[in-house]
Amino acid sequence: MKTCLKPLLVISLISLLIMSCSKAKTVKKAEWKGEVESKNDTKIVKNPSDPVYGEILFELEKDLSIGREDDDNYLFYNPGNIAVDDQGNISILERGNCRIQKFDKNGKYLQTIGKKGQGPGEFERPYSLLLDKNNNIYVSDRRKIHFFNHTGEFVKTIPLSDQVNDFWVSPEGNIFGLITTRAERERTKIVVKMNSEGKILENIAQFAEVTQVMRKSGNVVQTFSITHSYNPSLYFVFSNDYQIFYGDSSEYSFSRINLDGEVELIVKKEEPLHSISQKEKDKIYEGFSELIKQWPEGVVEEAVQFPVHRPFFDRILIDEKGRIYIKKVKPVLDETENVGFDIFNREGYYLYRTSLPFSPEIIKNGCFYDLFTSDETGEVKIIRYKVLNWDQIKDGF
Repeated sequence: MKTCLKPLLVISLISLLIMSCSKAKTVKKAEWKGEVESKNDTKIVKNPSDPVYGEILFELEKDLSIGREDDDNYLFYNPGNIAVDDQGNISILERGNCRIQKFDKNGKYLQTIGKKGQGPGEFERPYSLLLDKNNNIYVSDRRKIHFFNHTGEFVKTIPLSDQVNDFWVSPEGNIFGLITTRAERERTKIVVKMNSEGKILENIAQFAEVTQVMRKSGNVVQTFSITHSYNPSLYFVFSNDYQIFYGDSSEYSFSRINLDGEVELIVKKEEPLHSISQKEKDKIYEGFSELIKQWPEGVVEEAVQFPVHRPFFDRILIDEKGRIYIKKVKPVLDETENVGFDIFNREGYYLYRTSLPFSPEIIKNGCFYDLFTSDETGEVKIIRYKVLNWDQIKDGF
């Protein structure tokens, strides 16, 4: 009997190893269940409603706060946006103070760039701030863009035919951006490509945002328009590794363009339509109660326009790995702090859904940056949150 036990034991161990290997091989791999098409050299990625990896919870640690009222260098008035370079230096554009404040990665004040005025390198109505790959600085200001080098020294001003909102400057000096035009009664947003002198070379995409309301009083024609959170619009985002996207929020779709302005990728996602209830409309009207008293009778009711369904998103962000974050429109009756996001990889595959207690201004170096304004005091702070599980976020499947 003893001589028979050893071969039986060996056979049993081999069987267990085979079963173990067999089970390891059958571990289910993450599977994407969408479709990919190609049309005229454009790749179209059609995503299902469910992400590959389901929901992800970001583990956030607040590790920096910039802003206080006892020092003018740290006192922010009507901030526009912030930019972060590869060394972690933080720049904030202040529309109210017409200046850029720059801080190091630890929050120490470094310098002020620009001031209010009409001279070289001075701002009238600064709107948005851009840092390129070489840390050169660009600021859109009414119908022009100011250009500073990486040390903050003024270089030149580029005149524009229209005011540009969000924009990006290519290595060749071409400007891709989002401009707003007003023709007759329509206010339209257009994604354009301009040359280094600010001349429009091409209209890439456009969207009629709102219809303006006109009232005539004698020989004077007044124009009124209202934008609210349920107005669909055109959104534009970029990264310095040549990822340039725009999206029309009336449908769940966004597109990537190349440096020639050609669409090379279209990303779609299955998403149900949400009609707008009367309670939601009433809530939005409440926000314009003061205008009802100030404007001519019936103008506010006419100017507050509602689409057939809620828009799908109201912002697009890109992190340094090229992942795309689509900020979903929050229902006006939702009183929670959470903001929903869908996350796609750089090729447009839907990976995660998530929610955050705020909407980041920028995502950089594994951190979320928030522009926080106190409801009680109005004090503004730049808050940086480190994402502790950043390296666990997958890019593919």
